[in-house]
Amino acid sequence: MRAIASSPRVEDSAGTQEGKATPRARRFALRTAKAVAWRTLPNWWTWKKCRRKDRLEFINRAIVPTYPMKAAFDTRENNLDLLRLVFAVLVIFSHSFPLGVGKEEAEPMMWLSGGQTTLGTVAVDSFFIISGFLITHSYLRSRSVGGYFKKRVERIYPGFIVCMVICALVVVPLAGAASPFPRFFSRALNFAAATSLLREFSYQHAFTANPNGAINGSVWSIPYEFACYIAVALLGVVGALRRKRVPSILLCASLIFLVGAAGLIDLCRRGDLQLSQVLNHPYFWDRVLLRAPLVPAYLSGVVFYLYRERIPHSAVWAGISVCTLGLSCVVPGSWQLLFPVVGTYLVFWFGYHPRLQLHNFARFGDFSYGTYLYAFPIQQLLVQQAGGSLNPYLLFIVAAPLSLVAAFGSWHGVEKWFLSRASVTSGKAMVSAAGRS
Repeated sequence: MRAIASSPRVEDSAGTQEGKATPRARRFALRTAKAVAWRTLPNWWTWKKCRRKDRLEFINRAIVPTYPMKAAFDTRENNLDLLRLVFAVLVIFSHSFPLGVGKEEAEPMMWLSGGQTTLGTVAVDSFFIISGFLITHSYLRSRSVGGYFKKRVERIYPGFIVCMVICALVVVPLAGAASPFPRFFSRALNFAAATSLLREFSYQHAFTANPNGAINGSVWSIPYEFACYIAVALLGVVGALRRKRVPSILLCASLIFLVGAAGLIDLCRRGDLQLSQVLNHPYFWDRVLLRAPLVPAYLSGVVFYLYRERIPHSAVWAGISVCTLGLSCVVPGSWQLLFPVVGTYLVFWFGYHPRLQLHNFARFGDFSYGTYLYAFPIQQLLVQQAGGSLNPYLLFIVAAPLSLVAAFGSWHGVEKWFLSRASVTSGKAMVSAAGRS
């Protein structure tokens, strides 16, 4: 036992000593150490008689294989701010194809995945994955459900409301759009109702020369993001977040639903006319099939947070995940099923990589939300100025910097004033910057 006590203390990859583990980790390690003691020490009395300091050294060594990454996943020094901004820029790039030329077949990820997904879809799912992880963290650390929702509202609504006001007062006249309501009171009521639900207000005849007639089509995902906030709170209220099996079962059920939806589509293609009437209904496609992948993506983030102490940070597993995604690109219908699992691991493997010191990326502000909010109308205005068609790559090159400038103004002019001082000064609010498209 003296040899164990004199051994050097082991440090984890994040540079913190495992001896400073949480009480829960210590209790688990104590049980592990006792089990190991039966096999490694001469007899049980050696453990019983050794000093408390020697026991802690034994526990310190036992923690290493059992909780290798908990300290790393709990740290605020991560690369998630960079990832969120990268995903927001990827949305701009992906939207440049349908907005610039009216089709997305030439989008690189669409071609690479065999028509299964786009870079914009990958970015959306990744946003929801990160949000599931951070929002679960936020709820479990909140003192009350009311305090939890107060932080969520302060992060989402101010920037969204200002963006919608700018769209209504500036973009609508430039787009040649008109309101379907003749009276001002009806217009104001529609604007207030839609904005309170995090949706676009009603309009018509916008960007008639453009391939797409939406003013801000990206905001479709924000109400689904807020719905996930509500779902996390409900899981917390009923105690499901304390029982890890419940979110895991929900994740498996959502993945099974995706498999079932793929089967229904296959049956439709075989000529079942009655089924075709259901599957071809716009509500089914818009509200079920297109939105369904967001559920397992968000739940994957929730489950990853709950099991973070058991998940290793391994380059081998990251390589296996990359190979799995590569294989899914050539297997039709497999991307949506595999990405919520292996894609989640890759997101957090990079986001919490101890050797990638990019955690000060957001020291000047979190621009991902503003980039997402303003990119779509900026791209639409650029295409309109170009006569209704614009090379996607040129559109991206011009729109991306302008969107970042708008995001800078949104953060410093609106968003940061509604966050806590600690979040602003650190540049790292422990919340997702909302669902993106």
